[in-house]
Amino acid sequence: MIPFFRKIRKKMADDNRPLKYMRYAIGEILLVMVGILLALQVNNWNNERAHRKQEMKYLRSLKADLQVDLINLTAFIVDKEVKYTSAFKLLEMGDPQNAFELNRMDSIIWRVFGWRTYNPSTNTLDELIGSGNLSIIKNDSIKSMLLNIKQNNRLVAGGTEHMRREYDYYLYDRSAALREMMPFVDFEQFIDADTVSFSQKKNDEQLTALKKQAHAILHDITFRNGLKLAILNNRGMRKRCDGLYTNVEHLIELITQELKED
Repeated sequence: MIPFFRKIRKKMADDNRPLKYMRYAIGEILLVMVGILLALQVNNWNNERAHRKQEMKYLRSLKADLQVDLINLTAFIVDKEVKYTSAFKLLEMGDPQNAFELNRMDSIIWRVFGWRTYNPSTNTLDELIGSGNLSIIKNDSIKSMLLNIKQNNRLVAGGTEHMRREYDYYLYDRSAALREMMPFVDFEQFIDADTVSFSQKKNDEQLTALKKQAHAILHDITFRNGLKLAILNNRGMRKRCDGLYTNVEHLIELITQELKED
């Protein structure tokens, strides 16, 4: 296209020969400038398209990670509720009087003791931050929520580690010292069949010993303090994760809207 305009300009310049060379030179400069500007515009347009394509790729990956987080958060929240309600039952429980009640107490203890961690899917966000490409996400609300959720994930991880240390000292260690673990599990059958089976067949001497152990742990001040901490901490963690769940849901909605606008 530039050669075409150059021919027209040259012909027009030739019609006025005294000014031919000056007009020719100015025309050349203008054509070069126009060509450069057009090339820059096309290059910018191509770069914007490439960046937008990359942004959409990151947003789709972020959405997939967050959807996995919702599933894991749901299980984690349920686990926290099971823990603090079970700890409260133990705190209020009277001494077991028979094999059924002893087995029930053991089951509730394991509901408190069972351990679950929340491991968010952060591969895409870590890549964005580590590569310095977070700026490729143009929506400021999405970027802000991503960083907020990342901070809340850290708080959940820190709180979980704090709880684990308390569990070790107040609950796990005391339980191991004061009572026989899983007294009604048939380990002989478990070794042979790889399945857990239970048997409540105990003689009077065994039942008496288990009752004394149950009394000791249910009235142990350290263990009871551990149960109180379990109630407070698991309930607090559940509330924090409820808020985190809401934020993740909202962020997924924002990302979905952004993907629709592409």
